[in-house]
Amino acid sequence: MSVPYFYKNSNSKFISIEGADSSEFLQNLITNDINNCTIDKVIYSCLLTPQGKFLSDFFIFKTKNKFILETHELFYENLLKKLKIYKLRSNVLISKIENIYSFIIFGDIEKDKNSIIFCEDPRRHNIGHKLIHESSNPKILDSYNQINEDEYHEILIKNLVPFSHYDLEENKSLLLENNFQNLNSISWDKGCYIGQEITARMKYRALLKKKIYTLNIVSGFPQKDQQIKEKGINVGKIISVKNKSLLAMMKIEFAESKLKSKKHIESDDGLVLDFAI
Repeated sequence: MSVPYFYKNSNSKFISIEGADSSEFLQNLITNDINNCTIDKVIYSCLLTPQGKFLSDFFIFKTKNKFILETHELFYENLLKKLKIYKLRSNVLISKIENIYSFIIFGDIEKDKNSIIFCEDPRRHNIGHKLIHESSNPKILDSYNQINEDEYHEILIKNLVPFSHYDLEENKSLLLENNFQNLNSISWDKGCYIGQEITARMKYRALLKKKIYTLNIVSGFPQKDQQIKEKGINVGKIISVKNKSLLAMMKIEFAESKLKSKKHIESDDGLVLDFAI
């Protein structure tokens, strides 16, 4: 794939949060530290259940007088509902935003007057830059090639980044099992937020027994949700597959022993897989 190119987040939706209590309001809810969000810096964060289960993820950026959350349309209405429930007596105004658009850019561009923000994706250094723009077809991208969702998903898989609306399950997935601790999405020293106790306990008491790995397909035809068994023992489950790469939830003890011995995974149904990261 040649650069420069871009991916358009056609399914992104936006929520505005403004008011005197907006910073404190978000700080008490989200997994990341809202104080790290500035006019020039986007942060990545999540909203969890009190039991520490995933509800939604989102990017947050700041303008002069408000915070703006960008999330996938799958999570949008429920996130909006939860924010309004938690509002209580806080001096915040929560509303929908229309007519702004999200892009992931691979290459250099010059911001124009309609660019709201342009900065590196906060999750990883090599998965592009975020552009939020007032136009659905910015002229600054005229010379760029556009990639589709499958191609962008493959980039994320290769970098061990879940594509949340596709790879995670609401009210079920746990952040630490899905590598969120390495995606700049969790603050370990900001204090309490919803689901903080369970998330911190998993980290500090070493309770993690399984997590995601990026695997390369050596042979076979793996499918999403397929169980991975070796010698009759269930050792993992395929989360998503794109071309020759896949994301799998694996038992850590099994996966680390394979990594240490530098051996392939040879499943009982003929799949041969190798660790990419």
